Amino acid sequence: MKKLHLGFGIAAVCVFAAGLIHGAIAWIVAEMTWDPYLTSFPAWAAFVLPLPFYALGVAAVLLAWLAAWGITKGVKKNRCKKQDGVLS
Repeated sequence: MKKLHLGFGIAAVCVFAAGLIHGAIAWIVAEMTWDPYLTSFPAWAAFVLPLPFYALGVAAVLLAWLAAWGITKGVKKNRCKKQDGVLS
């Protein structure tokens, strides 16, 4: 069970880190190429725009973790009930 939590935790952190790195690179590129006469967006908006999509990715990983945790918990309960029936 600890490996399950660790695996999904690492996956969620990796998606979060990828989002921050992507946002930072987008911000750096935007700062270098931004023309304030062409758009009213500030340059830091390039950092913020990809973040909701990575947040959805983290939510998907956490939802998959919740489903896997529920399945493994149900399987463990089912095994315990079968063992109790054999011992009785």
